[in-house]
Amino acid sequence: MNRKIITIRDLALVEKELGSANAGVVSVSLKKEGFAQFATNFVYQNKNIFFYLENEELLRTIKFDSLAKFTILKDKNVSKEFIDKTDTLYRLFSIVVTGSIREAEEQKTIKNVAQSFIEKYSGKLLYSDKDNQLNGKLLIVDSEELLAFDEIGF
Repeated sequence: MNRKIITIRDLALVEKELGSANAGVVSVSLKKEGFAQFATNFVYQNKNIFFYLENEELLRTIKFDSLAKFTILKDKNVSKEFIDKTDTLYRLFSIVVTGSIREAEEQKTIKNVAQSFIEKYSGKLLYSDKDNQLNGKLLIVDSEELLAFDEIGF
């Protein structure tokens, strides 16, 4: 089996894909040795990844201000040269956002991200204080590097 990988450098396309994706995988360093990975829903806002984490035990063990990676995978291609290929075994588009992990603290950011979650996942247009509070702590992958790849296997 052969594969061909193209690096996507079109930031507008990558940001569009991050805005439309519903879930991804976060990998974070732990205070003790090792790392943890988990799937989560998210919003992409101000060039950062925001997600809520409800697991109190995991929250206590995350090494904040350390390197974290957030990845989305889609079974499609965005490169024009790959779209028309019919002899492929698989198609994969991936985006990896690398940056430091931290807890959101600014109230304006917390409220804006909560509004974005409401719009993206529930279809409601407005978040009100009367609505149920979103569960968990709001965490940020403060992006330092954004890489996108288009891959086919044939």
